[in-house]
Amino acid sequence: MIVRAGTFGPVATNAYVIAEQRGGDAWIVDPAHGSTAWVRQTLARFELTPTLVFNTHGHWDHVVENHVWAAEGLPVWVAAEDADWVRAPAPFNPALFGNPPPTPGVEPARLLSDGEQLTLGNLSATLLATPGHSPGCLVAHFADEGLAIVGDLVFAQGIGRTDFPGSDPAAMVTSLERVFTELPGETLIHPGHGPWGVALAEAERFARMFI
Repeated sequence: MIVRAGTFGPVATNAYVIAEQRGGDAWIVDPAHGSTAWVRQTLARFELTPTLVFNTHGHWDHVVENHVWAAEGLPVWVAAEDADWVRAPAPFNPALFGNPPPTPGVEPARLLSDGEQLTLGNLSATLLATPGHSPGCLVAHFADEGLAIVGDLVFAQGIGRTDFPGSDPAAMVTSLERVFTELPGETLIHPGHGPWGVALAEAERFARMFI
């Protein structure tokens, strides 16, 4: 499996390009502000064909360049609960984002939900609904590859904030407990911010300081 990450934008958001193998199809995950050139370079380097944009959730820093790829014909997939933020991206904390200009929205091509099985080449990912940071946060668990795209649920040394509009601290705790229970501890997590490729069991040690 190919997983490449870069960090971009005013709050250091991780964008990912993932694929089964060189020359295959690829997903663009959370196209952050300023990530487009890097994504293009990564696709070219591995001779990949992008097939869709996967948003782990609808917060502005994760969807801000959706429109770039939608204009090239790529469908955008996001959880139903966060679809309105994809349609009309709104940075609801200007202190974080420095009052950025209005961002073009896109109409999601597919609204995702808990338990769906998605395929990428011969790879398979199970979606887990993990509300708390936002209502529509998703984890994509590639069980056979021992990897999970976890968005802003859990970081290498922390968890996602729960003081934004639509956040729910109680739901966050439930979502964290679910992931710690259902995913093997050796699963390598790829979060929306901070280091990636950290074992879930290691991240859990720090996460429990916040729950």
